[in-house]
Amino acid sequence: MSTVKARSQPGALPGDPLTREAAAFRRKLPALLVAHKGEYVAFYHGRLVGHGADDEELADRMFRKLGDAPFYIARVEQAPTVCEAPSPEVIG
Repeated sequence: MSTVKARSQPGALPGDPLTREAAAFRRKLPALLVAHKGEYVAFYHGRLVGHGADDEELADRMFRKLGDAPFYIARVEQAPTVCEAPSPEVIG
């Protein structure tokens, strides 16, 4: 995903944009599990603004729709998927 830039926008809620959008996602998760389980959803200003099966396609669509505004994308699932990646090693 890209870097999120916080900026003042008309109608924007106070606080860190990603924290605010993640909280909206968590509040709405029970309903999202019924309507969009297994899909990716996008939140902007605390509202669901898009959904789809592919996170990259959804991100592209949201960038076209919202421009450089901060938005949040997450997969709708009962328990979040956690991916572990090994850290790179420097060989000198």
